[in-house]
Amino acid sequence: MLRLDSNILWTIINLLILYVIARKFLFGPVRKVLAARQAEIDKQFADARTAQEDAQKLKEQYQESLDGAEKERLDILNQARDRAGEEYERILSEAKSTADKLVADAQKSADREQEKRIQQAQEQIADLVVAATAKLMASRQGAEADRELYNQFIAKTGEQCD
Repeated sequence: MLRLDSNILWTIINLLILYVIARKFLFGPVRKVLAARQAEIDKQFADARTAQEDAQKLKEQYQESLDGAEKERLDILNQARDRAGEEYERILSEAKSTADKLVADAQKSADREQEKRIQQAQEQIADLVVAATAKLMASRQGAEADRELYNQFIAKTGEQCD
């Protein structure tokens, strides 16, 4: 049988007092320390999440910047190609016009040279005709002499024209 005596009653009261004291002085501060640690851990997780989001934003900005730089590089490259093509066409056009001008000048020079030679030949022929006519008038020796003078004239004309 169970007997209730004062020792058991004082043991229970002592246990209750110890429980209240432990709860007030031990469990309360431990819970506060645990709550502070949990808050600190939560803050660190929040900071890490914020840092990760910031890093993701920076990564996206960096990628956009790279994409923009690549687009700008391609634009500059295309512009340089266009300018090079235009410059090539301009130089080609200038060279063609210069070549055409040189050909035209050479043709004019050749035409002038040909006209000059024709004029010189005509002058020589005229001089020969005058000389032949003068000889013919001076000699008046007849048909045989005329033929001889004509043959000499043709021979000299043929030699000078060659």
